[in-house]
Amino acid sequence: MSRATDPRIKKTKRAIHEAFYSLLAEKDLDQITIKEIADTAEINRKTFYNHYSGIHQLVNEIENELIGKFEAALNSSDLSSDLRNPLVFYEQLADIFTSDANLHSHFKKFGFHTSLTQKILETIKTSLMSVFSRKLDLEKATLKIAIEYWSAGLIAVFDLWYQDGSEESVAQVNETVSIISSEGFRGLLERAK
Repeated sequence: MSRATDPRIKKTKRAIHEAFYSLLAEKDLDQITIKEIADTAEINRKTFYNHYSGIHQLVNEIENELIGKFEAALNSSDLSSDLRNPLVFYEQLADIFTSDANLHSHFKKFGFHTSLTQKILETIKTSLMSVFSRKLDLEKATLKIAIEYWSAGLIAVFDLWYQDGSEESVAQVNETVSIISSEGFRGLLERAK
């Protein structure tokens, strides 16, 4: 049995992840110690070090798992048809942001100014560039600017939504962002009449 599929290793790593998330809900990342993680996970420090060289490797693994969820959503999405109706795409992304309790608590605590956000942003931009460069007849530089503008705006909107205490429903946020993306501010103004 390989190390990656050994159920004991999976169980231990899951306990370490849960302990980390539990501590992260109480304190900032730089205040969390390996001893606290080990005690909370009910393992010893040596067991922690059997799996991770330190907290940063643990954080990197957790971030990469979350990025995997975004990549799966982007890969399962028909981005070329979502160009015409971006609401479907926004709903998929919003579902990831809001349904994963660990991701939700991460953004609630730290906002969108973390290395995880940068990784998510790069994943989104890479996927969009790949699809849009095949579907749109635009210069690469123009497309790059448009994707940068759009993806940064998307992240900023989710950041605002979390920081404002999620006052609007996620459906309202998705609809507004979808209108702006497909019709610009003119679309909002026309609906306000």
